[in-house]
Amino acid sequence: MEKIIINAFGKDKPGLVYKISKIILSQNGNIENSKMMQLESDFTIMMLIKIDTNSIKTLKNKLNEIKDLNISDRHTDKKQTTIKYTNYTFSISVADNEGIIFLYTELFKMNNINIENMETEINHAPVTGFPIFNLNSILNIPDDLDIKIIKKDLKNIAQDNNIEYKLEVI
Repeated sequence: MEKIIINAFGKDKPGLVYKISKIILSQNGNIENSKMMQLESDFTIMMLIKIDTNSIKTLKNKLNEIKDLNISDRHTDKKQTTIKYTNYTFSISVADNEGIIFLYTELFKMNNINIENMETEINHAPVTGFPIFNLNSILNIPDDLDIKIIKKDLKNIAQDNNIEYKLEVI
């Protein structure tokens, strides 16, 4: 058995997930993890599939037969790391502006903080209708980092850019 990642996107229409999952099942594959969402008029899906090595080629061919769906795939291995880390939730809320994600990801990169999961969306403030950018994520922060320094850096970014944020241990 192998694990592969399937990424697919195309015009949103009812039954798309049904078609994809039916093909995976027909090849005795198992969807172990997935994210699916509508982005404007399109639909996108990412999934981790466990499947017999001999069925991968047929699976790919059948998925590529779905009209108006773009498919890419990749073999993956189990994640292995020697770094000890603690998981944190990290969220921000701010008036929408360009470069918000960059402000924080630059800090994360410099400190070898891994983003395990990140979701963003823009909502509108109840009274004014002003666009509010919201980010929710899970971070893997190495245990050898001084968390007080990271919190100070996060606070400085937030103060300089009028951002509300939360960082909490999971």
